[in-house]
Amino acid sequence: MYTGLTGKIEIASVEVAYISNWSVEDTVELIEVPVLGERTKGKISGLRGWTASADGALEFSGDGSHAALFDAMHNGTKVECKFYLNTTLYFKGTGMIESLSIDLSAEDKGNISISISGVDELEYPTKATPGYTTDESVDPFE
Repeated sequence: MYTGLTGKIEIASVEVAYISNWSVEDTVELIEVPVLGERTKGKISGLRGWTASADGALEFSGDGSHAALFDAMHNGTKVECKFYLNTTLYFKGTGMIESLSIDLSAEDKGNISISISGVDELEYPTKATPGYTTDESVDPFE
């Protein structure tokens, strides 16, 4: 599991949420492969998946960002997520919003919590990623 301090969510290439706290879990299903005569079960990796949760400030201004998140959840619209490890290195993936929770208090700003389930592979830069660099001014996915 990875955690971080910044991220963003896009719908149709439009940034609709900036998140200040996130958590991502990347998983793989292990498939048992029994072999006749062996005392232990073998395993191979199967399907991958990921889930994420994110918290951030909610803006109720005229841009409709909060409405876009609710519409995406209720209409099954896919969202693009980026979870930053530093200024340029980030995990990215496409997911669908499973749940939204809004918290408002009289003395604080509006906050939103979002749960997202990935619908494709979670990508993250490695030394094998084309364009990978330790230079934080360069986006490895661009």
